[in-house]
Amino acid sequence: MTSKIPSNWHNCATCTCWCGWTSTDFFRQWVEYETHGTGRCAGGVYNGVETPGLSSCYKWEQRYR
Repeated sequence: MTSKIPSNWHNCATCTCWCGWTSTDFFRQWVEYETHGTGRCAGGVYNGVETPGLSSCYKWEQRYR
């Protein structure tokens, strides 16, 4: 199952450090991610930990601009 969130929300699914599955619309305004899946953090506060797409931390960097 997937969900969509705006690409400027400060969540793992929109962060450059998150290695989970994501997809965007043509204009990169919305990010689609797996609701029940997790992705490994690669450089944020949760470095090396599996986190859900709606998690967040203070090291967030926007992936889609």
